[in-house]
Formats: sequence, C-alpha cells, structure tokens
Amino acid sequence: MKNKKTYTYIKDRMVMLLQKKTFKNDEESINLLTSLMLRFPELCKIHYTPNGHLLKMNFILQGEIDYKLLTCFKERLENCVNVFMYYENKRMPKCINIEYAMNSGITVIQITRDTVTLTPKEITLIVDILHQQFENIIVSDGQYIDDEELLDHDDYIGNMLDNLRIRKPKNKFIALREEGRVLVFKR
Repeated sequence: MKNKKTYTYIKDRMVMLLQKKTFKNDEESINLLTSLMLRFPELCKIHYTPNGHLLKMNFILQGEIDYKLLTCFKERLENCVNVFMYYENKRMPKCINIEYAMNSGITVIQITRDTVTLTPKEITLIVDILHQQFENIIVSDGQYIDDEELLDHDDYIGNMLDNLRIRKPKNKFIALREEGRVLVFKR
C-alpha cells in the first residue's frame, strides 16, 4: 500500500520527508526516527540500517576532546549499559559500539546499538551519561519536551521500537537536524 507524503507535522515542529512514495513499514521507521530526534534534542543524526538492525546515534561536542577522556567515556558507557540491561532483566546488547571523530573544532560521538535490545530508558541513560561527562559542551537543539509528555513520548518510542523489531524494514533511513527542522531521508 503506497501513500504520498511531502510533509508530516509532529508536536508543532516541522518534519520534512524528502521521499515522495512511502510504504507503511517506512512510515513507522520514519516516525521512530522523528520521535527520537524530538525526544532527545542532543541527537544530531540517526542512521537506521536494516542489515543487523542497527541504530547509529550521533552526538556533537564542542571542541576536540582529549582521547583519554573519550576512552574513559566509552568504557563507562559500555559498563553502564551492560549493568542497566542486567538489572532490567533484558538481553545483553548484540551490538554496542562507540566511535568518535574530531574535525574542525568539534567531536562527533557515534553510538551504534542493535534495535533488538534497545529501549527508550537506555537511550535516556546514554544521554544522561553524555551530560554528566560533557556537561556544557554537548550540542543540543535546545527544545526539550515538557516533563508531562516525557512518559507518553517514551511509551510511543517503545512501541515504535517493538514495531521495528516485528516488521523489520528493508530500507535505510537517516534523520538529521537542519535549522530547527528534522529531515528524514530514505536511502
């Protein structure tokens, strides 16, 4: 079943879909990426790859961060995620990969997780650890969701992750921010 889409409005913020023909599975993937970008303004880019069911989440830090600090962050985050999964009685992550790159006075941290074991609570944990470790240098869109809406939004993201696990879309998607908008591209 094909639908034609040009613009989607979510929570009074404009989201552009630059692919005209979408399928139902595609729309659910697009809604997930959009919801994640709206819920977590620290995310600058998300890349979904169906091969391995991987979600790559990118965060930007101001300045070129020392490798020792980044290595410490990587170890801390991996340990925290594993402990979190243990205490939540969840399966251990199939994939947790943390990479970083420095360029033109910024540091990009890319955290790759499998969508099979990923939860909204874990993403919140990741963002909280980023804030603890890199306080004032993490780049954020600055538009946070009201506390009242957080639980509903997390439930929605959890449902979308469940749908992603069941339907297993075949297309790659990238969501990114540009001038206050969230753009989603189908690859």
